[in-house]
Amino acid sequence: MNIIFYRYNSVCEPDFIDAFEKFGFSVTQITEEIRRKDLTNEDRVELISRAIQDSFDRKDIPFFIFSINFYPVISMVCEKLGMFYVCVSVDCPVAEIYSHTIRNPHNRVFLFDRKQWESVREENPGNIHYLPLGAAVERMDKIPKPKAYDYEVSFIGSLYTEKDRYADLKKAGAIDKTALEHLEHLIDEQRKAAGFGMSIIEENLTDEDIRAVREADPDFYSDPEAIIDMDRYLVINNYLGNHLTSLDRIDILNRLAAGLPEGSVHLFTRSDTSAMDPKVVVHGGVESLTEMPDVFRRTMVNLNLTSRTIQDGLPQRVWDILGSDSFCLTTDAPVFREHQHVRDHVGLLWYPEEIVEVCETYLEDHDRRIRMNEEGYEAVKASETVFARVQEILKRILPGIYEEMKSKYVK
Repeated sequence: MNIIFYRYNSVCEPDFIDAFEKFGFSVTQITEEIRRKDLTNEDRVELISRAIQDSFDRKDIPFFIFSINFYPVISMVCEKLGMFYVCVSVDCPVAEIYSHTIRNPHNRVFLFDRKQWESVREENPGNIHYLPLGAAVERMDKIPKPKAYDYEVSFIGSLYTEKDRYADLKKAGAIDKTALEHLEHLIDEQRKAAGFGMSIIEENLTDEDIRAVREADPDFYSDPEAIIDMDRYLVINNYLGNHLTSLDRIDILNRLAAGLPEGSVHLFTRSDTSAMDPKVVVHGGVESLTEMPDVFRRTMVNLNLTSRTIQDGLPQRVWDILGSDSFCLTTDAPVFREHQHVRDHVGLLWYPEEIVEVCETYLEDHDRRIRMNEEGYEAVKASETVFARVQEILKRILPGIYEEMKSKYVK
């Protein structure tokens, strides 16, 4: 049994490959995009077509083509050939899901952010599904566990400074003054609100605001064939959402550095750190599959600071922390309502102003933190793994074959 896996070097790809192989699939990998970032859609069509033809020549016809995140060009190829295209979104936003190709009947799309799923599901009823992400527990269990903690509080990830195009435009004076004043007001009001959402901006952003950002950025691009107003979507997510995320992460880490003993706050990032409090201990980036779980385990309180663009989904980082048998303190999300068994085992943050007090609570109550850590790990290991997600995918797209495979490969 064969599937074709189109890869671009997402850190999630190896875990999905392992899960498919555990289910008895042979996985043909297309890896050119890992090495070449200049591939055109014509190149991709050629690569996919060649992989399909090779499979047919071997008389090992693929059940479907799979990718992490949605590729319109793969959808077009699969539609032409009458073959399923299965993809799992691990990022949000993913602007490509609003391509007109999302309507192709052979798509089988799985989105982890419920709000994003609700925005597009009626474009292809029955073929666009909500599916949470999961933890690669088995892989992380193989990594040796440290004997002691080295860090009180850690954050691993981008500060979004390299993604903050709005800040660049603002600094350059490129945005119309009247629109800039309104945008700054919306940003300020959004930051004052409980939680870490985007509702105030979404409800109050004007056409004039959108036009001002679009005209300020010579590189602004919007798909004219998209099924939604892409200008609005891009301004909310790629400009204002990324800007708010950058403000959140820098603010929270600096508050911690100012409120906790010096040397307590550790940042592992490849981002520019010039805006950080000098008391933040800055490390370089870490390798996601091997070094990151080790840092989680060496840390008493691991921070997940969810991007503002993820409005109703648990990001991969929450699953990574819990699946590595570590304690997670995360910004709250509406989606926890359906993951109560996970919510009970993480620390939650509603306002940046609370961060020092919340961290101190968990740093001081060692027994409670360890108990939540262990129970969270067991809850995730029992039912929230990448393998469990692959089971759900196969159950939905190949129900008959799934039952046969389940009896062979699922313990």
